[in-house]
Amino acid sequence: MTDTNWCWKCCNRGFPDKVCPVCGREPVTQTVNLQQMENVDEFVQKIDNFGVPPQYRGIFWDSGELLRMHPELETNLMFKRFVSNLEKINTVFANGLLSPKSAIIIAPAGFSKMTFAYSCMQRALNNGFTVAPFLDTIELKRLLVLAGENPNYKLFGNVDYDEYIMSDVCFVTVTKMRQREWAYEVIQELIDRRERKGLSTFIISRFSLAEISRRDRSSQFEVISTANTKNNVKYPAVIRFN
Repeated sequence: MTDTNWCWKCCNRGFPDKVCPVCGREPVTQTVNLQQMENVDEFVQKIDNFGVPPQYRGIFWDSGELLRMHPELETNLMFKRFVSNLEKINTVFANGLLSPKSAIIIAPAGFSKMTFAYSCMQRALNNGFTVAPFLDTIELKRLLVLAGENPNYKLFGNVDYDEYIMSDVCFVTVTKMRQREWAYEVIQELIDRRERKGLSTFIISRFSLAEISRRDRSSQFEVISTANTKNNVKYPAVIRFN
């Protein structure tokens, strides 16, 4: 039986930052968009510095849009769990807070992973937190290796190692090149370095844990998905739909 009160657009949850155009449900939480911001020039300068592409500027992720994009998965429990877990992280950033947990987010192309990452970065910037530039794992390896040899080295001439490691918010995406098979090395190193500072880290990937650790002969990276520990910064949650 069809529920006539059900809204396909916001899925009866409501959008976090706007009124649902179909059912009129009020926003779950209020956020500031580029047109409403008093300090819009300062915000735009920040997102220029941190490499937010134009197509993502002022765009805030919401679970209703992701559910609408994939109606064929309406009854898929793994997909619902994936969306629900992203919503939990989104709510933290939408409320002007920092996540106490690290996470590896895995899903195929077309599941709004990049929108989610840039949205969280912009929310954090708007709330006064420091945010690391969005690097891929190859760029990150360059930064870690070359800055280790030369303390004055800056990636792209402006990404400083100390500022990067100590940023309140850090998102990294796994490269799509074949070097992804070694991505576990740089991911593990970054998480360990930031964990010692008490900082969480977010990894975005379209590839499974097995694919990004294919060259891990010791199988130590597998501990990430199986560790039974309360250290949620060092051992990230694995949020996946794949």
